[in-house]
Amino acid sequence: MSMKVGIAVAFGAIGLVVSSFANADWITTTQDDIFSGGKTAMLLGYISPFQSVALDCNSEGLSLALLQKEKWEVGRSSSAWNLLVKVDAGEVHKFTAYSGQRNTEYVQYITNDKEEILKVLADLRNAKARVLLGLQSDEYNAKWSGTAPVSGSTRETEKFMQACKLKGA
Repeated sequence: MSMKVGIAVAFGAIGLVVSSFANADWITTTQDDIFSGGKTAMLLGYISPFQSVALDCNSEGLSLALLQKEKWEVGRSSSAWNLLVKVDAGEVHKFTAYSGQRNTEYVQYITNDKEEILKVLADLRNAKARVLLGLQSDEYNAKWSGTAPVSGSTRETEKFMQACKLKGA
C-alpha cells in the first residue's frame, strides 16, 4: 500500500501533526489529560488529501467531526449541517453538525451526539469494506459525499475506545 498524503490536525489545545498514514487508513493517538488525570484520544480516518473524519474524546466528552482542508474566513458564522455516516451495508447514522474552525488549516463539521457516535464506533469495530460519509445543507443547497477505506479501523477503534474508557458500543 502506498503512503498517503500527510494531514495536519489540531488536537485540543496542542497542535498534533500526523505526517502520514502508512499501511493504514485509520490511526489513533492518545496522550495524558492534565485536567482529568485520564487520557485524551483522537481516531482519525483518511478520506482524501482534503478530507478526514475525526473522533475525539477527553474529560469533557466525545465528538465526531468531518474535517475539510480550507481556511475559516474571518467573520464567517457557524451553521448547522446534516452529517451522515454509514459503515458497510449498515444503518445510516444521522447527526446535526455545526461548522467551525478546527485549526489554521481545517474547517470542521462537528457533533457531540454521544449515543449515536457510540453506534458508529461499534460499526467501525466491525467494518469490512468502507465508510460512507455525507454532508448536506438545505440553507446553502449543498451536498458532499466521500468514502473512507477501513484498513486499520478495527484495531484503531479498539485503541480509541480503551483510551476513552468507552464500553458497550
